[in-house]
Amino acid sequence: MALMLSLVLSLLKLGSGQWQVFGPNKAVQALVGEDAAFSCFLSPKTNAEAMEVRFFRGQRFSVVHLYRDGKDQPFMQMPQYQGRTKLVKDSIAEGRLSLRLENITALDAGLYGCWIGSQSSYYQEATWELQVSALGSVPLISIVGYVDRGIQLLCRSSGWFPRPMAKWKGPQGQDLSADSRTDTNMHGLFDVELSLTVQENAGSVSCSMQHAHLSQEVESRVQIGDWRRKHGQAELRDARKQAVEVTLDPETAHPQLCVSDLKTVTHRKAPQDMPPSEKRFIRKSVVASQNFQAGRHYWEVDVGHNQRWYVGVCQDNVNRRKKNVTLSPNHGYWVLGLNAENLYFTLNPHFISLCPRTPLTQIGVFLDYECGTISFFNINDQSLIYTLTCRFEGLLRPYIEYPSHNEQNGTPIVICPVTQESERKVSWQSASAIAEASNSEFSSQATTPFLPGSDA
Repeated sequence: MALMLSLVLSLLKLGSGQWQVFGPNKAVQALVGEDAAFSCFLSPKTNAEAMEVRFFRGQRFSVVHLYRDGKDQPFMQMPQYQGRTKLVKDSIAEGRLSLRLENITALDAGLYGCWIGSQSSYYQEATWELQVSALGSVPLISIVGYVDRGIQLLCRSSGWFPRPMAKWKGPQGQDLSADSRTDTNMHGLFDVELSLTVQENAGSVSCSMQHAHLSQEVESRVQIGDWRRKHGQAELRDARKQAVEVTLDPETAHPQLCVSDLKTVTHRKAPQDMPPSEKRFIRKSVVASQNFQAGRHYWEVDVGHNQRWYVGVCQDNVNRRKKNVTLSPNHGYWVLGLNAENLYFTLNPHFISLCPRTPLTQIGVFLDYECGTISFFNINDQSLIYTLTCRFEGLLRPYIEYPSHNEQNGTPIVICPVTQESERKVSWQSASAIAEASNSEFSSQATTPFLPGSDA
């Protein structure tokens, strides 16, 4: 009715032999990857074969498709529309045209128009909006580790447009406060990441993403029980299969660190008389002779009851002659540590306080170069402490830093052998946990919605 009224009013304004251009009377909806059609017509009916018909984006000179001199003019199109448009001219003699825009992307969203001009220099135009939507992936929930007296969960979903409404929900469907981050990929689609810290035995927790325009929601769910030990034991058992020989390089050790049998480092109050070396750290650190640039590698370090220590990996090309550098990924270090305030922590690159259930005296380090992760395990209770994620580059070396809090001689820090006996011990202690885990102690479910235009 509104369109008919608009037509009548427009006709009253027109003089003899004149016409007006009409396009879609509401926003055009399209899904990413599909096609969109824009219809444009003259009223009253007028033959447009000899006219110029221009579909544009935003302003008239930003050409999406141009028809002039009785034929299409593809060389006038903006590059992003070349090869993607088709002007249907079956009813052009009646002043009706339709433009098909293929393979819609998020970058196509915006204001469009149709401009038609006659040889008598009379022209009219109509504009409308193209709204683009993309339904992203089912959320993927992963467990980062045990942090800040709770379990840190991470939920990721990609390929959304526009930005979805993302939230964590508790067992009763209540909204849970969480930290979120949204990035835009090269195709203009949104990738969303939500982090949440919950307590053990939190029950059923879900992560959902709701589309703003389509009124559709995708959700994944996880059951949180007393998982740390069971989850950690399974990962630790797999990590130990990648055990490698690690030996310390005495030539890299600070003069107050004494390396013996290539496995043991002890802090001395007085510095040793050592030959100068460009490889030597000015920090109270030492690295391994082995370096890794690919693959999966696992080793264990006994830190005893020392008051301060840092264990992990560093890039081979870190500045070893610089003392006051934060041991963060920004500077080429991925470590777990115990600081002077008696706090366990890591950096990613911000400071993350860790609260393991039992004190850390023996630590498992598992580096997965291609996956970009380094995981730390508490060997005392076979639990996963934390997993750092990063895109590694260059050579990495196992790293130990041993700063004494009171400048007294400390107890040794030792690279431990990963023996078959220790593997059997973990497997034996994990047997009941595996059976329980199969009874949905830790489970994940996802609901996949019906997609418009699908074959479902």
